[in-house]
Order: sequence, then C-alpha cells, then structure tokens
Amino acid sequence: MTFTLALALSLLVGSCVFPEEGFDGTLEGTYFRNGVDRDETEYSGTLILTSTEDPNVYEMQWIITGSIQTGTGTVEGADLLIEWAAVEGFDTASHGSGIYSIADNGDMSGERTVAGQPGTATEDAFAIK
Repeated sequence: MTFTLALALSLLVGSCVFPEEGFDGTLEGTYFRNGVDRDETEYSGTLILTSTEDPNVYEMQWIITGSIQTGTGTVEGADLLIEWAAVEGFDTASHGSGIYSIADNGDMSGERTVAGQPGTATEDAFAIK
C-alpha cells in the first residue's frame, strides 16, 4: 500500500512539473528565478526576457521582493552575458554584470556580481514559457 501510494504521488507530482517542450531557440519569456547572494542569503523571484531587433540581445527585468532590476543580455554561444542595474528597491545605485549558461531546454544558471562588492551571487532561471 505504501509503495502504491508513493508511486501514485510521484506520478501526480511529475505531471505537475513543467512540460518538457523543445527549446525553440528564443529565450523570450518569463522564468522562475532562485538565487543565493554573495552573503549566502537565498532569494527568488521572476525574470522576464523580451526580444529586441537584434535576435542575440534581450531586454531583461528581474523582480524579487523589495527590488526591481533591469538590464540587457547578449547571447554568445551557449551563454547569456548580462549587464544590470537596480531601478527600484533597497539600493538603486546597485549595478553589475554576470553570465548565465543556457541549457538545451532554455533554462539558465550562472553568476551575477555587484559592482564594487566582493563575491558573486549564483542564480538558476527556469522557463515558464
């Protein structure tokens, strides 16, 4: 009985996970984002990528509790090179750069830095497309 219940729950949970769809080559869309700051504080939020006239450049917006950041991302091979700046929230003077590796399914993971501060934040972004 326990095995049957565990199997049924795993199948139910598995069906709730995002469907696997083929990556169409565009990063445009909305992503769930999880990260860990340079001081080991965990955070989460949303990342929105919007296409521009250049197919390799995206406008980006990060939304997390207490902060909104905007920037651009440029695709180079299997990486997205980012530049960002805080526009609302705890420190609107914050800005920095980073790099995300793009997985075969379009999800991303990488690091971001804050200019003038040591250390890096690590982030994962999962497409909600």
